[in-house]
Amino acid sequence: MARSTSLEHRVPTDQTLTMDKEELDIPEDFTFLSDTDTSDSVHTLDVLCAILLSSDSFLQQEILSKMSMCQFALPLLLPALDTPKCTLLLWAMRDMVRKWRPHSLSESRGFREESLVLTSMPTISFVRMGSCSFSKSHLLNEVLSPSQQHQDFFIHRDMESGNIPREIAGGLLEISWYFPAGRENLDLFPEPVVVANLRGDIELHWLQFSFLTEVSSAVFILTESISERECTLLSSLQGSATKYYFIFNYQAGKAKQTLEFLKKLASMLKLNKSHVLWKGGTTNKAQFVKVLQSAIAAIMKSSSKRVSIEAMAETARQLGIQVDEDNKECQTPNTYAKEITAQIKDVAKYKREKLRLQGETWRNLAEVDKELCRMRKQGDTPLENYKSQLKKKLMDLCAQQNKHDLTDGLITFITGIEHLHHREKHYFLKWMKFGLDPTARENLSKLWDQYKEKCKNSKDDPKMFAELDKLISASSLGVQHFMRELGQFYEAECSMVKEGKMAESQRQFTHLPSIAADLMLKGFPMEIIDGDISNIPLQWVTDVLSQLDAKLGGRYRMLVLMVLGVQSTGKSTLLNTMFGLQFAVSSG
Repeated sequence: MARSTSLEHRVPTDQTLTMDKEELDIPEDFTFLSDTDTSDSVHTLDVLCAILLSSDSFLQQEILSKMSMCQFALPLLLPALDTPKCTLLLWAMRDMVRKWRPHSLSESRGFREESLVLTSMPTISFVRMGSCSFSKSHLLNEVLSPSQQHQDFFIHRDMESGNIPREIAGGLLEISWYFPAGRENLDLFPEPVVVANLRGDIELHWLQFSFLTEVSSAVFILTESISERECTLLSSLQGSATKYYFIFNYQAGKAKQTLEFLKKLASMLKLNKSHVLWKGGTTNKAQFVKVLQSAIAAIMKSSSKRVSIEAMAETARQLGIQVDEDNKECQTPNTYAKEITAQIKDVAKYKREKLRLQGETWRNLAEVDKELCRMRKQGDTPLENYKSQLKKKLMDLCAQQNKHDLTDGLITFITGIEHLHHREKHYFLKWMKFGLDPTARENLSKLWDQYKEKCKNSKDDPKMFAELDKLISASSLGVQHFMRELGQFYEAECSMVKEGKMAESQRQFTHLPSIAADLMLKGFPMEIIDGDISNIPLQWVTDVLSQLDAKLGGRYRMLVLMVLGVQSTGKSTLLNTMFGLQFAVSSG
């Protein structure tokens, strides 16, 4: 319901009805309601543009993410208002990940899961030239909706507030996606496709139109007729590799003139009969939609042009269009993040070599720590002797951990979360996520699928589950692993100081709990117990929470709220939505 932007519905009073009747000379015994007064309403797209232009980049990201969940079309180019030129929203879409099954994988029941901004796919654009009596956006909704399942991806004139004149949304470029589910008899298209919709006349928004001609596999131009001026404008597209199609709303009086200009354009734009579609007043709507769907499917099959949104941003820069993430505040943290993520080719190898405190030593340390509490393997050894042996073993393991130096990646990570200012720190952690996720996602998706298949067959060897568990653990890499490593460094150092093997003045990591507490205050989670070893770094957790308490002035009691449930049931999404947190979600 977010797109319902009419502010008030006024029902006429008896007085206004009487006035209307007198003015129109209508008999007293007739009762009627005048049209809803929309003078106080605003076009939904104007509201969207105003909100996005007033929002910072993180709020824009949040808004577009929620719009995507609702399957609303997303703004790609925001019209220029307080800026010299329109802006491409690349950063705002960086967080989006989609999962689909192309027809090429329907046999194997496999799927693809990728970032929307990094995935190359065909782009089919729809624009208007001059006036057009039927709704372009309504037509696109019909084209993208499966039969009997209409969805309003794009706002159109028959929706609430859709008929109100636009004030600032002219030149807005929206995009929507279609993703197949691997069901050949039900899917509209065999592969994913981007559909772009430019609001307003191309003559008034030539820059946006030029952008579309560069990035699209095909451009559909909707119009009622072609004038000499419009013919001259379109002739400038000669030599373009993009395919052009015309959808005419048939006007008998202008048909002859239109055909003459169309013949001139045919050789310039390499048009043939299949590139011209006529939609008259008697045209069957369902049949016309099928013709359009067939035309799009044919373009996808014949055209090899595939463009990602990240590649679109490069085209935008060449045309002088601003890109939302092209600023120092965003790019400085990106430099730090790339220093770390560029080194990661093999996740398991990187973790072994660069996150060394999470290896076998940590596993052994956790086992000894648990045994100190459980005392299950004591046997005939006297209690005090056994405890003493375990404590010595624990200290030896801590000493082994403490011998390690910080790796280059960890030094850069600490610099990023300690020395960058608040907003840059937020950008840095986001860039880390965007750099780490694609690397881990490819392997993890396959492994989780294998795991689910094995779960269905309970007779499978338990050892196989254990092996898959290890592989999943080894292939996972996120910001939490870097924070976990810092926690282990801190924990080892505290143990050495406690046992008198290190002087307080020699400590290097006393500042780390304060950094972790700052991140918690910004909504980023802190890991209390990991999912690999099930070890609680007690001193680290205690000191981080103590710092948190100190930063809040020691005035607050802590309320502990826990959410439980099996994987992928929306636990993190629920908490993120309720409290504005940054828990990692399983989708992507």
